[in-house]
Amino acid sequence: MKKINEFLYLIIVVAFLLFSCDEEFETPPDVTTSENFVDLRPQQSSLKDQGNRTTCIVFAGVAATEAAYKRIGYGEVDLSEEFINFTRKSFYLHPIWSDIVGRGEDAIETQLGHTGGGGGTGVVAELTKGFKIPIESTMPYQSSNTYYQNNYQTLGDITAKSEAGEVLKQRDYSNFNLDPEILTDTQLRAEKYYSVAQYRDIDDPKDPAKIEAVLKRGNEVVWDFAGAVPWETGGIDEDGIWQACSSCTLMGHSMLIVGFDKRDADPDNHYFIVKNSWGAGWTATGGEGYTYISYDYLRNYGVAASYIVLANPPSKWPEIAFIGRWKLDYDGFKGELDIYHLPGMAQYTFEYNAGAGVIPEVYDDYRIGTFYDSEGKAYKVNGAVSGNRIEFYFDLATPLQKWDEKLGRKFVYYLDQNNFMAGQHTDGDGKTYGGYARKTGFISGGNKTPRPFEVQSYIDSQWDFYYEKATGVIEFTEDVSNQEADFYLLNGTYTSSDGSIVSAAQIKIPKAETNRAYIQVANIGNGEGAESFIGKHLSWEAGLITGNTPETGNALPFYMIRK
Repeated sequence: MKKINEFLYLIIVVAFLLFSCDEEFETPPDVTTSENFVDLRPQQSSLKDQGNRTTCIVFAGVAATEAAYKRIGYGEVDLSEEFINFTRKSFYLHPIWSDIVGRGEDAIETQLGHTGGGGGTGVVAELTKGFKIPIESTMPYQSSNTYYQNNYQTLGDITAKSEAGEVLKQRDYSNFNLDPEILTDTQLRAEKYYSVAQYRDIDDPKDPAKIEAVLKRGNEVVWDFAGAVPWETGGIDEDGIWQACSSCTLMGHSMLIVGFDKRDADPDNHYFIVKNSWGAGWTATGGEGYTYISYDYLRNYGVAASYIVLANPPSKWPEIAFIGRWKLDYDGFKGELDIYHLPGMAQYTFEYNAGAGVIPEVYDDYRIGTFYDSEGKAYKVNGAVSGNRIEFYFDLATPLQKWDEKLGRKFVYYLDQNNFMAGQHTDGDGKTYGGYARKTGFISGGNKTPRPFEVQSYIDSQWDFYYEKATGVIEFTEDVSNQEADFYLLNGTYTSSDGSIVSAAQIKIPKAETNRAYIQVANIGNGEGAESFIGKHLSWEAGLITGNTPETGNALPFYMIRK
């Protein structure tokens, strides 16, 4: 009665080949399948308890994901329900544009990260649309529904404003959602993240035959339902099997179906085996911690169902490191950039609501966040993120740009491991300027570089130099410009911070674009050898050059502060 069908075996082999160089394959436990009995419990992760929070949907979706990895040889993987719950709420976009417009330029469009609700099938779908999960220890689950209220003043501030009748803004939500003590570098720069490659919806979640067919293929079923509570009379029988009950209170819930048993001659005694998220206390007789629900329960209460076909190999997720509150300085104009969304991660929300007729179409999702200028005025920000590169737009003339627009200044920045990003932006007239953003605050210091920018602006100048891979001081001491050339050229030296490297350095300044600087260092140190940097002197900063290494390689940001 124990078997693995050929299709499932093929999936396991292919998946193993994908990750065999980096991961140790662990043979999945045998499971039991037959026409009348399927038991996938050996391939499930450990039982868990959601506590008194409304987070059942993430427990169902995560349980399915953990099982999908176990099924293809990754062994016992314990993923963070807290992380996926917080991110899917705080990255959420409200899909009805007229509601956003009605709320004004700083319209709330996300949800609060600590809240619950939704559907387990939606969690699975989102894990194919860009969402990923690190392991449990990266962001441990908080079982109390008052944990965030008791520990984060930013959430208390929201509650106080709401109770006082004040209008809440996106800024209020982001004060909490982007609190650096919640989504820390530990969560945003984890070693690996897990996600889903492919899933399928089951078109009738009340049809036992369709659920059985999926289980027979070795796939668990995420099942969302609105059903009778089991703690009222009639909701559960003497063997602990949940029953359909017309007089019982209904609850919305999500669980993972992992088998069925129809071996009894009496159909009334048939049941599905379910992994719940209430710990082991609701186990059926002989259930080994698992819940049993009757066939009538499924027929009466199913709302949605889906299953995972295949999980992705674990991978890095460099884009999520952009999430947070940034001090943005573009050519000397300063403000705060709240990045609370990665483009594309609302596609499932748009697709679902368009399919339900709530919105007229599926919109492209370019949203990144909101920029607040020095006076606190809000501008929605759109763009794209790939690896450590971010391209974003905001428009002073259209503060409330829709999710599918790219209006205004175009910024292209590169991010390093120290939460510093820099690059340049292009204005509507085609001119380009430098800028940077940091989570820790604005760059301070810098003596003024004489204007206009020319040879005398840089000769005998010293600059504190920062680059992820090296820091030091650059001094320009020799003018080697050719009057016939279209650029100024100065030679100098680079000295590493520890004094171990002294190397030739050079700066080239185009005469037609004197705020631009090309810097070369013959030996940057740390085994990196020669390196080139392309920067812009910020017009409204005294002595600050920011930019990045050439885009032909793995571009990284840098800055130079005039001493």
